Amino acid sequence: MKFSIRHKIIFFFSLASLLVFSALGAYIGFAVRPRTMTQTRFAISQMVESKANEVSMWVKRMAVEYRTIAAIPAFSSMDVREITPLIDRFTELYKKNGETMETFSYIGKNGFCWINSSAVENLMDHTDYQQAYQNDREFILSLPVTNPEHRQVMLFYYPILGSTGIKEALICAAIPTVRLKEIVNPVQIYEGRSWVMTRNKDLITTDEEYFVENVLSRSALDQLDMRSITSSDQFRVRDARGKQATLFVSPVTEYDDWVFCTLVQDSVIGRSTHQILIGVLILFCVLLLINIVMGASLVQWVLKPIRSLQGRMKKVEEGTLDAYYTLPGTHDEIDSLGQSYNAMLDEIISLIDRIYQEQAEKRQAELKVLQAQIKPHFLYNTLDNLKWMEKAQGADEVAKAITSLSTYFRIFLSNGQEKITLAQEFKHTEAYLTMQKIRYGQKLNSTLELAEDARDLPMLKILIQPLVENAINHGLKPKENGGTIQVSARLIGDRLEIQVRDDGVGMDEATLTALREALQKEQMEGHYGLQNVLRRCRIEYGEKTRLSIDSTPGVGTCVTLTLPVKGKEESV
Repeated sequence: MKFSIRHKIIFFFSLASLLVFSALGAYIGFAVRPRTMTQTRFAISQMVESKANEVSMWVKRMAVEYRTIAAIPAFSSMDVREITPLIDRFTELYKKNGETMETFSYIGKNGFCWINSSAVENLMDHTDYQQAYQNDREFILSLPVTNPEHRQVMLFYYPILGSTGIKEALICAAIPTVRLKEIVNPVQIYEGRSWVMTRNKDLITTDEEYFVENVLSRSALDQLDMRSITSSDQFRVRDARGKQATLFVSPVTEYDDWVFCTLVQDSVIGRSTHQILIGVLILFCVLLLINIVMGASLVQWVLKPIRSLQGRMKKVEEGTLDAYYTLPGTHDEIDSLGQSYNAMLDEIISLIDRIYQEQAEKRQAELKVLQAQIKPHFLYNTLDNLKWMEKAQGADEVAKAITSLSTYFRIFLSNGQEKITLAQEFKHTEAYLTMQKIRYGQKLNSTLELAEDARDLPMLKILIQPLVENAINHGLKPKENGGTIQVSARLIGDRLEIQVRDDGVGMDEATLTALREALQKEQMEGHYGLQNVLRRCRIEYGEKTRLSIDSTPGVGTCVTLTLPVKGKEESV
């Protein structure tokens, strides 16, 4: 497959771009991507830690607040009559300030809980109560529970210490979980889902059913070790939908039993790299389009003078020798090439002129030598005298032969002219055949057919006679009974077709093939007449000259000479 210079330039422009961006893509994929993902994981981890600190601050604010309340002397007095008014007061106060607390209660060491002036429940058997009394922590936060109003709350237990530093009672606030959820749930860290849970993996800020269906399976969660976490950490897991993800965890420092968690899909973590790759791909496509447009423009700019020069060369190939290249004046390589082309064209024209002149002078010299050797006027007069002498004595055949010979030489010499009309050429051929008939008698017959519109065409002389002579010597002479030679000439468009046909012995396929090959090489040993005709015609008429041979053994041979018509206006 052949490619133009334009296609080659555009191809290499595009290939260069492809190689550059492929290398860039590979670098991003193998070097930048891991580093970017590491940086992204670090950034997520920092944000998770920040959110864990925010939850920790929320817990801390409650701890400070209830620490202050626990220090009120009325609570440490253990006097229910002093305590119950405070309970009502704090409950009312918190409800007026944004419902940060559902209820405020006082729990004695005996397990009885007061939310007003009456003890409502004995909490002695409750796990949270026991843990709050037995645990060394400053305060205890229970798991979410549903209150009688069907709202989810967490119980915040804070100890009241006696004068000896022993826990004597507890204050308990029912804190709506919605306040914690408002901190945790809106968090969108890289499209991840966030929640708070205990180190025992009890969920604080999300529903169990929703969590298992949409976030993380319980089995996957149970496989994680939350108790050993002392700082921000990461776990590779598969989410509820089976996609590869990373679980980022960070402990809530103000309440060590809690852990803040965020689950982010790995595809999102690597999205920044993917976005870079997509950006590179888009940039590549844009640059590729720019390369194609610029390459095409560059090619058009560069190839325009080259194509102009190519067109001039094509005209020279077709025979127009004055197709000079107009120099653009750019002083570049193409300008230099155009100058060399014009100089070469001048040299070719000069060389052709010299060859034509030399050939003309050579033919004229040869003709003069021939004329000098034959002494035409003496020959004419002598032949005429012989003709009348033989006629007077009744030797008509001799007179006929002499007449034909005289006609033959008159046309052959033609007063030194190189060209004669086709009619004169036929007359010359007829004279030759007449002389050959005297020699061969009844063994030689001939017919001559000249189209009327071709009679006055100028042509080189002595072209048909060598073809006829070749037909006699190689076609009819070997045949016992002789035969007939048919000579015809006609115009076919802008071509003149001359045929010499005989019904002689013909040639076999091998002989014919060898002759045709010799004809192509102009090396026809034993066929000097054909070789002479072909060479003379190609000198005069160029490569448009055609000489073809067709032959069949026992049937005969046909030689066809085709010449371009140069016009009847040429002088003879």
